[in-house]
Amino acid sequence: MCQNSIGNMGHGDFSCCDPKNFVQDKICNNFTVSGDDVVGADILYATNSNELIFSSGYIKNVGNFPITVQFVKGADPITGIGGTIVRQADVTSGGSFSFTVSRFDTVRAFATGATPLLPAAGEFCITPRYVIG
Repeated sequence: MCQNSIGNMGHGDFSCCDPKNFVQDKICNNFTVSGDDVVGADILYATNSNELIFSSGYIKNVGNFPITVQFVKGADPITGIGGTIVRQADVTSGGSFSFTVSRFDTVRAFATGATPLLPAAGEFCITPRYVIG
């Protein structure tokens, strides 16, 4: 933990901390998911940034099927397949999931039992932060 010149609580310069500048965006969107396994997963968010990403947000399930959401590092940028799962959550019908995650480049989702004629549905909101400079 960094201490400023007056200690942990006071006012003054933080001599041991490097200042960081972040850019942040907020992206919210409704989505449907028709794939019922990871091979048929739909991409909710993808970035081609090589920078470290910090993000927070939520996923709300407004459909009739439980939705599995995966935060992945190194997935194919077009298909969303592959990569290493950084975090995974199951969001029940009518439920929601709040998250704070870093070190990923793709968010994909699928819903067991969903089909193109009867897809799962939800709302996805993410605030990614990118270090600049």
